[in-house]
Amino acid sequence: AICADSLRAPTPKRAIATRGGGAFARSRARGCAHAHGCAGLPDRRRPNLAICAAVEASGTSRLHSKWAVSAMWRLPAAAALTVVLRLHCAAGQIYSFEALPVPTNRTLHTLYAFYVFSYEDAPEKKAQPFVKFSGFSASPAAGASIDNFKGYEGLQLSIMRYRDFWSLIDPHRFCSVQNDVSLGLAEKPDQLLLQKQADQTFKDVDVYMHVVRFSDAPAKDVRETIVHTGVYVLVFSNCGTLSDATVSGSIIVKNSYGFLPGNEYHKLPFYGWLLVVYVGLAVVWMLLSIRWWKELFMIQNCIAMVIFLGLLECFLWFVFYSDWNSSGTRGKFVFVLAILFTVVKATFSYMLVLVASLGWGVTRPYLDNDVIVKIQVLSLVYIVLDFIRETVLSFRHSHSLSVVFVLLCLLPVSLLSGGIFSWVFTALSNLIETLKERRQFEKLLLFQRLWKILIAALVMATFTLLFQIFNFSRSITARWRYQWLITDGISHGLFLFVLIAMMWLWKPNKYSQRVAYSTQVPSTDDKEAAEQPGAIWADEDALDDGDDNESFWATTKGSSSLSTEPRRGGEVIGNKAAE
Repeated sequence: AICADSLRAPTPKRAIATRGGGAFARSRARGCAHAHGCAGLPDRRRPNLAICAAVEASGTSRLHSKWAVSAMWRLPAAAALTVVLRLHCAAGQIYSFEALPVPTNRTLHTLYAFYVFSYEDAPEKKAQPFVKFSGFSASPAAGASIDNFKGYEGLQLSIMRYRDFWSLIDPHRFCSVQNDVSLGLAEKPDQLLLQKQADQTFKDVDVYMHVVRFSDAPAKDVRETIVHTGVYVLVFSNCGTLSDATVSGSIIVKNSYGFLPGNEYHKLPFYGWLLVVYVGLAVVWMLLSIRWWKELFMIQNCIAMVIFLGLLECFLWFVFYSDWNSSGTRGKFVFVLAILFTVVKATFSYMLVLVASLGWGVTRPYLDNDVIVKIQVLSLVYIVLDFIRETVLSFRHSHSLSVVFVLLCLLPVSLLSGGIFSWVFTALSNLIETLKERRQFEKLLLFQRLWKILIAALVMATFTLLFQIFNFSRSITARWRYQWLITDGISHGLFLFVLIAMMWLWKPNKYSQRVAYSTQVPSTDDKEAAEQPGAIWADEDALDDGDDNESFWATTKGSSSLSTEPRRGGEVIGNKAAE
């Protein structure tokens, strides 16, 4: 849909259209080279549409059933970068034309998708939804006089409902001729021809059209109320004979509640409530940490960091959607920052579960250098791939990225996540066996519970992923209202489930050190120990095998009288008896 091949396409006048009712295609029309965010039509993430449909000079064209795979299909990183760089022309519900070359003569382009609630269906009813054609004007090529083109009315911008596109547009003949005017099917020749009844107006078929005229100054704004809910496609048509010109202006679409697209609206209150939840978790964890600060160890500090990252992530997304709703444009800096925190939080959380499963801070004080290097490389690769995935998913609906392309961007992250989970479960299984051998039952119970929690989360995530892949193949008109729940709601819900479970397992308390790693304090000889009575820490492995009395007495320096107090992972303090 961000058609890299068409950006370099040569100039044949014919287009390559769709395969029957689905997927995507590549245009050979030169006009497509100038279409910002040229879309193969609405689908984020069909009856489908050609990226650009071109008509020969006679007013007819042939549709070819053909697959074409763009270069970006093979380069998801380049595609994600391109999507971000295109923010300047398509910012939310405002699509700007900045000296955009017009389509090839007698062609039409589909550029963008708007998601609109009618006033009756809107979740918040503040004003009537509308589309505004603002400040449009056309300019001829350098050296040509604008006076020669002031009567040209072949350039038209339209938005129409996606589900009605193929019923309104005949791909073989969508430019009007004089005979259509005589039959009452069109107002003028060389304009966009819709398949409607002669007595129906454009508004009757949910089409909002604007003629772009050549002028020295921008035309007055034209505003029309949108009546029905739906996905609306932005169509740029040129049914005249002119090809060498540019167009400037903006199309503004606003819902009843603000500028947020209908498929993004529910994320605003969702992240607001999620922010409240994270604030609550942060307060609870902070109070427990202050109460038992002497008993804290590294995993508990890492959990605090995860909560902090989640809080910042929700705050940034809430600010981003609030600003977008009020201004109509995506804040680039906040958008990139929010995605970055989302990716970093996910990566940090994965690595936390991994190092805990490897026994860090429980059965070993540190990890081997080669393991640390592997984790660092894994984290870096995951951050890059997940950043690409999050960026592509953010633009999939508006720029109509194809299902194949989206799945290609999802596949590396999914495979990498599967590899991480495999490593986690392997390490966790080994750790559980080690704890069984050492008879450290308190730690064993904790990690067995963690195993069950991760299994439950993995099962739910797998079903969600399978449903999401199935959902990708459905028409966007059937799923755009609840798409946010699958892409954002369920994933955050699963993350919160695992986070709260880990907070419960590792909550700070007076017995926290029982699950922490500790070592035997080195000592000199029995005589020195006798001269300096006090607490001597026993090795946890020796104590866990405490059925060996001889080992126990040797560990505690053979003291004749002992008072024991359970502390720090089952260790015992041996106090020399007073004589």
